[in-house]
Amino acid sequence: MDFKLLLVDDEKPIRKKLINNTDWKAEGYQIFAAANGEEALKIIMEKGIDILVTDIQMPKLSGMNLIEKAKRNSSHLKVIVISGYAEFEYAQKSIRFGVNDYLLKPFRSKKLLEVVNKAKEELIKEKDNEQRLAVLRGEISSYINENKLDTIYNWLIDDQFFQHQSLIMDRIDLEAVLKRGSKEDILETVNKIIEELKAVDLNKEKLFVVLNNLILESFKIIKDLDYEAEDLMEIIDKERIENLNYGEIKEVEIILKEFLLRLHDLISFTPGEKNAEIISEMKAYIAENYQDGITLSELARKFNLSTGHLSNLFHEESGESFSDYLNMIRLNKAKELLKTTDDKIYQIADQLGFNDAYYFSSWFKKLVGASPTTYRDNINLL
Repeated sequence: MDFKLLLVDDEKPIRKKLINNTDWKAEGYQIFAAANGEEALKIIMEKGIDILVTDIQMPKLSGMNLIEKAKRNSSHLKVIVISGYAEFEYAQKSIRFGVNDYLLKPFRSKKLLEVVNKAKEELIKEKDNEQRLAVLRGEISSYINENKLDTIYNWLIDDQFFQHQSLIMDRIDLEAVLKRGSKEDILETVNKIIEELKAVDLNKEKLFVVLNNLILESFKIIKDLDYEAEDLMEIIDKERIENLNYGEIKEVEIILKEFLLRLHDLISFTPGEKNAEIISEMKAYIAENYQDGITLSELARKFNLSTGHLSNLFHEESGESFSDYLNMIRLNKAKELLKTTDDKIYQIADQLGFNDAYYFSSWFKKLVGASPTTYRDNINLL
């Protein structure tokens, strides 16, 4: 079965590169393309898109607005954000809308294929989980009916309840918020959950189930970072949980915020003496992989830190932002190649990880004030 992939960018040369630089059909994708957010939203609603790759800065309907509207229409939609702007605020905002990955231009086509395939694997995994859950619940339903069990167990086979709970998990992207979000993202996420719960007016038993499932899901996400069960259990305010009045949605909101913020603090904390070592390792990794389109979110995953914490830590230790440092590394290498080799401009662009010479030249001129050709021709005068 082919997955439906939508590629959105208002710059025609870049859009053509996204479409043509990868043999999407051979990789198992049916391709759709759009030049702006409005056109993209129409395609999403009409074609049942599985994976959306979109720029942020676009006319008519911005990438952020597109993502928000698209997620309302299709909760299972996987989203990858691309942008030519390095500001961290874009990454933060995209996380809040349940974005799966974030790529900063320039990036190689193989990098885009890598993150798209990752999104496809998540879709396949979700479908398998849904099928297994449907079989399990069918078995539970038969058992309850055959044994005439008390109605207190009915939430186990309540289709509407489970569909709504799944919808909440799809919309909030808890893994991204916990691992790479800020404290503000945590609070916004809980607010969204509470709004959803209020909309369906769940009884005490179902609220209990939702809260416990959210806690278990959070533990499962953090367990992947090699924390021990004891570390996680210390996060829970056992007395508050035991005495919680599930009839009061406000109490559920407060305890959920407290729990997720504590969990966020646990995985965001890095002892001061290790900071310099981490940044040193990061810089070494950047030096070896800068041509592969490294992103801040990618580094956050690699070093098991939240994106916000890593961004602040990098700035504190190095005195500059991650994006400025990455640009400096690339720019110095570009100047070196222009000075010491006779390589063509497109060859240098490729060595630096740029998808095409046009974008490389535009980027270089913006930073240096002269095109790569002009810079090379006037090296002795600089």
